[in-house]
Amino acid sequence: MTPVTKRLAVVAVVLITAGAVLLSVGAIGFRATSDQPDANIGAGFALLAGPYVVGLGLVFALSAGLTHLTTRRR
Repeated sequence: MTPVTKRLAVVAVVLITAGAVLLSVGAIGFRATSDQPDANIGAGFALLAGPYVVGLGLVFALSAGLTHLTTRRR
């Protein structure tokens, strides 16, 4: 693996992990305040941004895979 492929793979893992953490924190925050009528802006943002961060991580993972497949082997 080239350094670029390794870097893309590491970024993909970090983004997917961060998105999963965002989703779980948002779900816990939303669930904890579901009985109260006030808005939990942080939980809403986490639930909204989590899938986009995971999707961005998947794009990086796809680009790492394509980069690995298209590079020439020495």
